[in-house]
Amino acid sequence: MSKTLLVIGAIMFLSACGLQTEHYQGQTSRDDVENMGMNDDATQQTQNPRVVNEPGTTWGLKQDRELMKQAVDQIPGVKVKRLIMEASQVWVTVDVDGAEDLSEEELKDWKTEVKQAIYRAVPRYNTHVKIN
Repeated sequence: MSKTLLVIGAIMFLSACGLQTEHYQGQTSRDDVENMGMNDDATQQTQNPRVVNEPGTTWGLKQDRELMKQAVDQIPGVKVKRLIMEASQVWVTVDVDGAEDLSEEELKDWKTEVKQAIYRAVPRYNTHVKIN
């Protein structure tokens, strides 16, 4: 019985000490954590650059797709037919003028040139090229 009272007393003592955290210097509340990126005034604009609600025109899948198409379209005789993006992978199907008359080595060179053009435009993707 005395051991039970001792354990209950210890639990009450330790839990009472834990409840007085508002004067503890390193304590943050849930509200503090949720509002870390907010301005001093309570607005919807964030100061945290890692939180992106609207990517705008500087980056994003749509912008990456356009950059890739523009890079490939600058290669004479090559036109993008299909561009599929999934995570860090990009599958590009292109039409090359006179592709039916090219050798395997020449097709490989065209694929390498398209991959390099895409890599120079948007280097964060692994590119797979198919020539029709």
